[in-house]
Amino acid sequence: MPARRPVRLIEGGTLAGFLYDTYSGRRAGKASTGSASRAYSTTPAVGAAALTLAPGTATPAELIGGLDIGVYVQEVSGLHSGVNPVSGDFSVGATGVMIRGGAFAEPFREATIASTLQRMLLDVVAVGADVKWLPSGPAGVTVVIADVSLAGS
Repeated sequence: MPARRPVRLIEGGTLAGFLYDTYSGRRAGKASTGSASRAYSTTPAVGAAALTLAPGTATPAELIGGLDIGVYVQEVSGLHSGVNPVSGDFSVGATGVMIRGGAFAEPFREATIASTLQRMLLDVVAVGADVKWLPSGPAGVTVVIADVSLAGS
């Protein structure tokens, strides 16, 4: 079984690769990318261990300063039930801060963000330089995404 290694999934806005474990690789006629994962009570399946975006060059302050109006999402909830892995549709709860005139404004909570994973990837406007590795393995960066629906009070 091959060891896990970096696999470029998207390059220059184009799908460049897929993740395969031994089983899915064999079914697709491809070699395993060493991308099997499992939880305590599940059988192994394809999964990403440290998914990250390539960092950009702008700081979060520069990204926020360039926005006329927007939202800075600090927390999402409902990922376990709000994402359809087949269609890519998602609707999740969000908490954060409004951005007005390139500066933080009032906080919001109990809002809903909805889009599709495909649309969200197509609408990435900028990626920040602030890579922050999370305890669970993946890394987070500040990302500016256009045209995501936000509803709530």
